Amino acid sequence: MQAGKALDPWLADKKYEVKVVDTFKDALMTLQNEKVDALVMDVCLAESMGYEAISILKGVSRNLPIIITTEQNNPEQESSIRQKGIFYYHVRSFGMDELILAISNAMTRSSG
Repeated sequence: MQAGKALDPWLADKKYEVKVVDTFKDALMTLQNEKVDALVMDVCLAESMGYEAISILKGVSRNLPIIITTEQNNPEQESSIRQKGIFYYHVRSFGMDELILAISNAMTRSSG
């Protein structure tokens, strides 16, 4: 998870606790059993269920800020995902600064 490694120093500096899961089932279990302030999810995980994964996660934690990351900028995909009420759609090629800002804003929203 290249983006995750690039975020590690920033996350550590902010003292954010990070939980990494590899499956939708694990993400769902984590949301049901732990307090999660923000979720960063690869589009492939969301796509595995036809983007219904986002709706299901929102059903478990309605106000959870969900940030979707993707390798390629695909306007049709972005439109479909944004309709699910995500917090932010991040195209990795745009750089880490935008993702860091989105996570920071999501954390601020969750704590406020």
